[in-house]
Amino acid sequence: MPVVARPDAGNAIRQEADGSSATRRTDLDLMRAFVVVGLVAFHSAMVFAPGTDWFVTDPHSSAGFSVLLLWGSLWGMPLLFVVSGMGVRYALRRRSAGAFVRERLTRLLVPFVTGLVLLVPPMFYVARLSQPGFREPYWRFWLDFMNVPSMAATLLPRGSWTSGTQEFDPAHLWFLYVLLVLTLVLLPVFVFLRGPRGSRVVERLAGAAERRPLLALAAAAVPVMAVETAFGPDVNTGGWERVSYLFPLLYGFLLASDDRFSSVLQRERRWALAVAVFATGALLAWTASVVSFGSSLPTGWGALQGLAGWAWLVAILGFGSALRGRRSVVRPVRAAPARAWRWPRAASYANEAVLPFYLLHEPVIVLVAWYVVGWQAPDLAKYLVLVAVSLTITVGLYELLVRRFRVTRLLFGMKPAR
Repeated sequence: MPVVARPDAGNAIRQEADGSSATRRTDLDLMRAFVVVGLVAFHSAMVFAPGTDWFVTDPHSSAGFSVLLLWGSLWGMPLLFVVSGMGVRYALRRRSAGAFVRERLTRLLVPFVTGLVLLVPPMFYVARLSQPGFREPYWRFWLDFMNVPSMAATLLPRGSWTSGTQEFDPAHLWFLYVLLVLTLVLLPVFVFLRGPRGSRVVERLAGAAERRPLLALAAAAVPVMAVETAFGPDVNTGGWERVSYLFPLLYGFLLASDDRFSSVLQRERRWALAVAVFATGALLAWTASVVSFGSSLPTGWGALQGLAGWAWLVAILGFGSALRGRRSVVRPVRAAPARAWRWPRAASYANEAVLPFYLLHEPVIVLVAWYVVGWQAPDLAKYLVLVAVSLTITVGLYELLVRRFRVTRLLFGMKPAR
């Protein structure tokens, strides 16, 4: 039986973008979950990469892990901001600005505070345990670490953060804080773009991008490259200056506002992949030469990082859009019932689990790595064990301690169970 196009397939994305369809974008849920689960592999590599200043490090390091870290940092966290921007567009189609702010504070600020109190201090305590002569009990360390006035005073500025006599860093929770701040900063723009006049602006931008796709993609890369040139990179926020994430967040909102943007990404995905591979190779070569001569990263490195990161985003989103387009055609009737439930069910689970998983994964990796680094085994074997065990424990903690209880669901940013 031949494959035939579904009658309304061409309108699916547009209906979702303008709110005329209640269909949830399951592909976004799965993409977000893919990146967050991938962070287990990313942060586990921090243990074995040379020159890293992480909570736990292996005395034997391998340059291969540095390559993995550089490549993953180019697109991982920016992709999360793109998907978050698309989520903002879908959320605002059903909520007023005030209701949206209340929902964001519940879903982002509450788990941020929960993580600062419960999850971040143990990681720094484990790091201090490796220092000779450290004997401070955890409760005293925790009180010193939770220096609230100092935390509040140092969350906004760029750079190193200190709290009292202990080093303060929100660790992986920076993502929740930066996402919340940038979302609130851009909220007036988002509200405008969803209105009648803003919709006309989006239509003109989409039309221009459709007519001159390469020029539009190049123009979108310029502000990212400029910010990274001026301020980046910042290892405390995923390798990118935190202001740079404003642009992926805004671009994600635009992508969800008009399906012509996705069409542009899909058409130019191969060119973007070629640019991404070339720019990444140049970054690796440049970084290796800088490390060899012992100098700091030059100014132009940030611009090349911005170009490589944006190219990876275009390629990933473009190939994802192409895959989604293929799934929008009807398959033979006999095959449909066998697979019809799988993706929505997996996406629904991922959508609920992704934030608690993000909160839990890094403390778990630190605690597991504390034991793994002492093994007499090849680095690759220890790395694979660290990834597998950390992933299993994180999912187990989510299932047993977070997902099943109303209080923990609230503390970890989940909606009440239905």
